[in-house]
Amino acid sequence: MVSKVEKVKERLASGAERLGLPGAALIAHSLSPDRHPAGQQWSRKHADTQRRLCERFVAPVLAAVTCQDISESDMQQIVNSAPTKGEGDRLRRCMRAMVNAGIRRGYLVNSTLWDVPWQPEGRPVPDEEAKVQGESAAWVDPAEIPSHGDVAKLAYALSSGRRGELGELMAYTAAYSGLRQGEQFALTAGQIAPAEGERTITVNRKVVEVSGKLHVEAPKMRKYRRTAYPVLTPDGYPLAEKIAARVEAVRAEMAMGTNPLGLMFPSPRGTYWRASNFDRRVLAPAYLDAGWRDAARDGTWTWHSLRHVFCTTALFTWKMDSRDVASMAGHAKSPRDHRHVRWHDRWHPRTRTIGHSRLAVPVRHPGEGRAAVRVHACMSD
Repeated sequence: MVSKVEKVKERLASGAERLGLPGAALIAHSLSPDRHPAGQQWSRKHADTQRRLCERFVAPVLAAVTCQDISESDMQQIVNSAPTKGEGDRLRRCMRAMVNAGIRRGYLVNSTLWDVPWQPEGRPVPDEEAKVQGESAAWVDPAEIPSHGDVAKLAYALSSGRRGELGELMAYTAAYSGLRQGEQFALTAGQIAPAEGERTITVNRKVVEVSGKLHVEAPKMRKYRRTAYPVLTPDGYPLAEKIAARVEAVRAEMAMGTNPLGLMFPSPRGTYWRASNFDRRVLAPAYLDAGWRDAARDGTWTWHSLRHVFCTTALFTWKMDSRDVASMAGHAKSPRDHRHVRWHDRWHPRTRTIGHSRLAVPVRHPGEGRAAVRVHACMSD
């Protein structure tokens, strides 16, 4: 009886009116989209990930516990239930968001509840990898970046596969425009400006699969951007010509009704690809043929590695500013100085020729409050 009275006193003193509710109410509040301001809700994929983490790890421990009685030992049990350190770190971030949300709405009062490390408890832990002194955590090792020849091998393998030249074009587009896989799945002919002096792609959508359903939504971080592609790739593939031809082909397919969505890279059924199907049916055999996987199907490079190719090519071959590369690739931070980039979405139709091609890229004008944009030429060979 005394302990109950003390708990009531604690609730009254803290002003946290929901401390007496069960942990299930805290979990439900944390997952509720209504707790976020309009326009700032979690993405579908992130919300689904948080829901699955709560169902698998959090609810079995906290659902029946009164919020006032939730302790660090409960949090430690949740984090330690993760099978690996990486999953434990993800759970820890999930718990931090839940604790912060709970404090704001009176479910909790202790802001450090979430701050517990994952403990192996006899499970194997990988050795800590040595890092290059002075390098950022976002550093990508050169071994993780395919060469232009490796890109060409993958493109050739895809051209020999079930999607033919369309698969080849998809690989080169990813490697030399920086599109993410989901952005390519959602890419339509209407997003591309193939005319001479432009050669730009407006990235304003992606396809994401959540709980077995496909959704078309804004790009990662809900940031629209514009990227560009060269006339020729470093190995001589006529990328601009191929994209322009594909745009015309898409328009013809739309007129015939075989590609009603106007997709540049549709599935065999003329709709959006599922990443799992694309990876299994298209990429897996191409990886083997291109030497990206060994006989045991092990290998370092993935489709995402093509974005690293774009960034390094833009930085060191086309000599672009790192902030421009960050904007075109859709990075939150610059690959060199990790400063946030804000762009004024205005393109000026001016070009000059260097080498064998022109590449439209954003360039800042000194003295302007926000970044302006014009078309600037960069070497592509």
